[in-house]
Amino acid sequence: MAHYDLLIRNARVLDAETKFDDISDVAITNGVIERVAPEIDPAKANDSIDASDQWVMPGMIDTHVHVANTSDFGELRGAGLPMVAAAGATTVIDLGGSMDVLVAGIAARGSGVNVGSLGYLKPGETVPEGRLSTDVITEIVGTALDAGSIGIKLWGGYYPFTPEETSDLIATANRMSAYVAYHVGTTATGSRLDGVREIPELLGSTGRLHIAHVNAYCRGSILPIEDEIREALQILEDLREQVVSESHLASMNFTKGKCDEDGNVLADVVSNCLKLRNYDPTYEGIRAALRDGYASAVEETRTGLVLVTGERGVELFVAAQTDISMSFPVNSPVSGFHLTSARNSRNEFTVDAIASDGGALPRNMNLEQAFRLVKFGAFEPLDLVAKLSLNPAKMMGLVSKGRLSEGNDADLTVIDPEIGNASHAIVGGDLVMMAGRVIGTGGKILTTDRGEEAIAATGIDYELLDLTQAMMYAGRG
Repeated sequence: MAHYDLLIRNARVLDAETKFDDISDVAITNGVIERVAPEIDPAKANDSIDASDQWVMPGMIDTHVHVANTSDFGELRGAGLPMVAAAGATTVIDLGGSMDVLVAGIAARGSGVNVGSLGYLKPGETVPEGRLSTDVITEIVGTALDAGSIGIKLWGGYYPFTPEETSDLIATANRMSAYVAYHVGTTATGSRLDGVREIPELLGSTGRLHIAHVNAYCRGSILPIEDEIREALQILEDLREQVVSESHLASMNFTKGKCDEDGNVLADVVSNCLKLRNYDPTYEGIRAALRDGYASAVEETRTGLVLVTGERGVELFVAAQTDISMSFPVNSPVSGFHLTSARNSRNEFTVDAIASDGGALPRNMNLEQAFRLVKFGAFEPLDLVAKLSLNPAKMMGLVSKGRLSEGNDADLTVIDPEIGNASHAIVGGDLVMMAGRVIGTGGKILTTDRGEEAIAATGIDYELLDLTQAMMYAGRG
């Protein structure tokens, strides 16, 4: 007689890979989905969840979060880990963080989720100042992998490299089978459509790349928004065999307000945001935008991170000597909608996944916003599952995740369709979130063979990825 650890009963079970959509039960044993079938005897399970009138999908995978930022928002280590679990995520990829901070964050506020991390590239901190030779670039990528990261993240909108260096960084990561993600922009372009236009030249005919938050480059900075969307989609389609991509659906962005000693904004992203509303890209321009309610500063509270504006925002900005996380409501809903829902002539999504660019940043609304697209009629329920789980799993080479069928990892997200949000999150058969309350602890780090020794030394559980199975390398077949 079979004996299951956990049984989820009476749910609408959704699996995008097999196109399964029916009322069924899901039985879990030893962290693996053992059986999917109607009316499994609950007496054969140690525990059960009655999911009547709810949906069950493979665990939500967020391919763009920030839970291990270098500054880590003061001393609130790991703040993003319970925030992503509360949103229903079971696996997240930190696009540019410190492995030391991630390890400390899991120890302090681990929520049971799986986390992979890309090493961030910041001149003067993780990268030498000045021009980078090919030998130095090889060392940079190797250092990230040795630390346990699965690859690197280029933050072109904040720390741009020359086009030649950017191309070399991508090519070197490809050669070493490391994951490589890109917030577009070089010293020749910005974090705008011109940065997207530059990508084909950076990649040549063989480069492989993850393009982060495509919607953030279509804000009407160069052309009318609709024209920028059309051009960006065409570029993605032209590069389909070389790139993977994601978009998010939040109106607010997150960035850094840091200014130089002359009061000029350092980040291209912040400069663009200020110019969109005719504020000067300066210290005084940020103060004016805060007072007017256009800009917000991130404040650390006992219960998490919140956005504040007005005079309190100005106080925080001044007290931090401008080095503070900020937000501007600049992401167009038109851009987010069209880029997220666009399909090519083969009825495939042009942008592969929905991600949050959240984590510690308070905009972990992937599921909530995607469910609105289902209600609107732009998505079928299985489309939602493809964008939030199956496609992200393929992007990262997570061959046993993103699928809700027998033998795969028991990472599951349960959705309450009445509110359009997660009611439960299960990782490896263990309940980590229930009704918004995070009950999971610890976590598992996703790493590579090269990073195994470093991660094993931390004592934190880990899983090895074969990145040759990631979509950017394995292809879309």
